[in-house]
Amino acid sequence: MTDCPCDSRTIPESYVFLRDVQKLPFGVQFQDGRRLSECVSPRNPAALLQNDGVLILGTSILDAFDRLEVLESTAEALINSRPLGNVAPMSEDVIRELKSAYSLE
Repeated sequence: MTDCPCDSRTIPESYVFLRDVQKLPFGVQFQDGRRLSECVSPRNPAALLQNDGVLILGTSILDAFDRLEVLESTAEALINSRPLGNVAPMSEDVIRELKSAYSLE
């Protein structure tokens, strides 16, 4: 409902489970299935569907549900942190460490 990104690079668990969360324009899920399928993959399993909902991929229903819970908790943490100031994402060095430690590449 806003133009604010859902920055998964703020919490290690969020990045490991969600990678970079994309925001897709409203209606793409109804009009352009090919584009939608190109936007999500095992490497990018989560996308926000602007003014609609989310799209989450997983290896099973339970895996997709776990990712959805992480996305919801991440969004809540981002919203709750706003009164405290700007969000401070993890550095590229930390992201590289996470990718290496969890074989995300």
